[in-house]
Amino acid sequence: MNEISSDKTSVKVSRYPVSSNCINTGSNESGNQFVITKCRRNENENVNQETSDETEHEERLLSVYCRSGRLGAAHYTLQTGELFVLEEIVDRPPEFQMFLNLFRQVEPAKILLEGKSQSAFLQTVKTTVFDHDANGQGSCKLILLSAREYSFEACKRRIYSLSLPNEPADCTEDERMLFIRTVVDFTHTQSVHALGALLRYLDLNWSTLSMELHSKPQFLSLRKISLADIVTIDEDTYRGLQVFSSVSHPSNFKKGVQGSNKEGLSLYHIFSKCSSKVGQSRMRVFLQHPTKDLSVLRRRQDVVAFFMRPQNETTMKNICSSLRFIKNINGILTKMKALSAKPYQWKSLYNTLYNAVLICEICEGAGNTSEFLHQLATCDNNKLYEMALYMNRIIDFDLSKSEGKFTVKAGVDPDLDIKKQTMASLHGLMSETAKVELERLPPFVEECTMLYMPHLGYLLGVKAWDDYLTMEQKQLPNMKFMFQNNDYIHYKSKGCEELDVLIGDTYPEIVAHETRIMMRLTSIVLDNLCTLADVIDKCAELDCLIAISKVCKELNFVRPTLTEEKVISIKQGRHPLHILNCENFVPNDTESSQEAGYVKILTGPNSSGKSVYMKQIALIVYLAHIGSFVPAAEATIGLISRLHSRLHSAECVAAHMSAFLVDLRQMALVLQESTSNSLIIIDEFGKGTSEVDGLALLSACLNTLLFQGENCPHVFLSTHFLNIKQYIVKTPIVRFLSFEHMVEDGEPVFLFRVREGSSENSFVLQVAAASGIQQRLVERAKTVLASLMVRTQESFIKPGPKV
Repeated sequence: MNEISSDKTSVKVSRYPVSSNCINTGSNESGNQFVITKCRRNENENVNQETSDETEHEERLLSVYCRSGRLGAAHYTLQTGELFVLEEIVDRPPEFQMFLNLFRQVEPAKILLEGKSQSAFLQTVKTTVFDHDANGQGSCKLILLSAREYSFEACKRRIYSLSLPNEPADCTEDERMLFIRTVVDFTHTQSVHALGALLRYLDLNWSTLSMELHSKPQFLSLRKISLADIVTIDEDTYRGLQVFSSVSHPSNFKKGVQGSNKEGLSLYHIFSKCSSKVGQSRMRVFLQHPTKDLSVLRRRQDVVAFFMRPQNETTMKNICSSLRFIKNINGILTKMKALSAKPYQWKSLYNTLYNAVLICEICEGAGNTSEFLHQLATCDNNKLYEMALYMNRIIDFDLSKSEGKFTVKAGVDPDLDIKKQTMASLHGLMSETAKVELERLPPFVEECTMLYMPHLGYLLGVKAWDDYLTMEQKQLPNMKFMFQNNDYIHYKSKGCEELDVLIGDTYPEIVAHETRIMMRLTSIVLDNLCTLADVIDKCAELDCLIAISKVCKELNFVRPTLTEEKVISIKQGRHPLHILNCENFVPNDTESSQEAGYVKILTGPNSSGKSVYMKQIALIVYLAHIGSFVPAAEATIGLISRLHSRLHSAECVAAHMSAFLVDLRQMALVLQESTSNSLIIIDEFGKGTSEVDGLALLSACLNTLLFQGENCPHVFLSTHFLNIKQYIVKTPIVRFLSFEHMVEDGEPVFLFRVREGSSENSFVLQVAAASGIQQRLVERAKTVLASLMVRTQESFIKPGPKV
């Protein structure tokens, strides 16, 4: 109520005729004056304010704790009050793949670590934060905490002291501890350490984080997250497959600024057709969390299949029109709980409630066709409907927007209506009082202002009639001098005393009365927060699945058959990105099983399509593991646990590694982390060093996988070492493939079609000539190549030394 004490109501009256805009009926920007009515010249200010709030960047704090090969973590979103705790999971050094997966999903602004954490884990975190950041400043800030902040007993006490809106009302301390245990598993010690340290950091640094001195952290929800079902994919594979492709802003002023990058040609760019902001955020999580949970994937496929049917087009459009109004209401509720929510945020909450109920009702007709839609149709939305009904009956949204505060409709509270009726007559009373007082004032006073200030009541303001007036000169007959503010002198007159008795502190009483109603309405919303959060979470997932169905329908994707068997069978597969830029894309088949062989070695001329073919296989398998349909005529995909690649080998100056060292690091990860049901894509490994050394390394790595026999993962390998067959073990799980080509007038014509067998020529000179290398250089290369061939033959027929 401190803000109310600075409010002031004023009416100005002049002895001379004035236009209506001379009467002060608007509030100044400094907030020192309240006026009955106000009018803005630019009505778009509220719209810009709403859109700026929607695009506000969410800042997340991530706390991680790794001991004995097990990872625990928790993260908190400052703007929304959402708190998440990770189920403890195995994370092996030196790569710590689970941490990398979590880091990509959370995208934290700060990472909290123990100062004495394991050196290997700390080094991995530093590498992740700094080495892959283009600005060299780190993608987030690292904060090292003292080891005593991670004391297990202290962390348990902090967690037990959490205050959550959805905890049972009037529960005992034992019941409350039992409620906390339903969310946090205290046997997961690493997660308890991470969550407790995060809570401690928030308590100590909240004023700095929120820029509010007299507040404390708000926790609107505490939920579990799990990485147990994730298909592990490393950062280089994401980059090589173009799942994400961030493009810097062309302007030097915006380049490197957080949020200024745009998405280039990538899977995320294709699938980013969501109708809501929450759906757009969830789509990124979808793509960063491919799952091997068969039931989840089939449930998603059912939803995609439903919305791809022509007869359900109307249903999809109706749902999309409602999804546009679904917001992440946790940030709004945080402001409501602090009594600082703005009118448009109340309107956003009402729109979210109303449209969430509408989506649930639309899904009732489709509940029998999909388990997910059935869950939406049968969720308990009666409470949501009641909350929306309360808000619609209580809040006057139009008047709230014009007055800039929470305003209650007429007829809701009789006492409030009486106060507002009194307030409505205030302007007229003040105007009449000011006119009467102006007649009583001396003739040298040209105008006066009647104003109201809390604690002082109604005052008469007189513009100073001369400069440098003494205190005696300021005294007026029948007026009590109060104070002077700039060029206005304020008095308490007889008319002001009459208004104090007649009306009193009407406006503060109205604000306090409406605030009490707002607090009761906020408590009702917070009591049903779990139901609302669950429905919004399902709406965000529904938005993602509808966006996926739109892309699948547009690009003629088909539903893959998912199985737990170790098999990959693709008929007429296509590359999902290349088909957008190539009108005559040539589809190809893929078979990987015990009968067809788990290892495929691809040889062929340069530019014949080997890399595109292997990426095509990886992307089809990847799409199947997010629940999407795939670009093929038919596909059977066995679930995999890991997807590794040796594709992208850009040099990293910050990491002090050449392109060949990057290749070696990627290959080392493949050999260390791959399992029997992994998919491995290797594109021309060994080309960064001498031919003999590269061939030896590739053969040794490939033999390591082949020695596993039936436990060998799915491997697709391309190489220009055409004699590699001589250096690997002979086994039926290996198949050699090449790409068809024709030679016309001495020039190769690539057909981009896979066939069995090996290639015998790379056509490197012809490809070089077609790529713009000058003909004289090509001819010189032919001469050098012929000389090398002759020397090679002489070395074979040269007699050995005499014995």
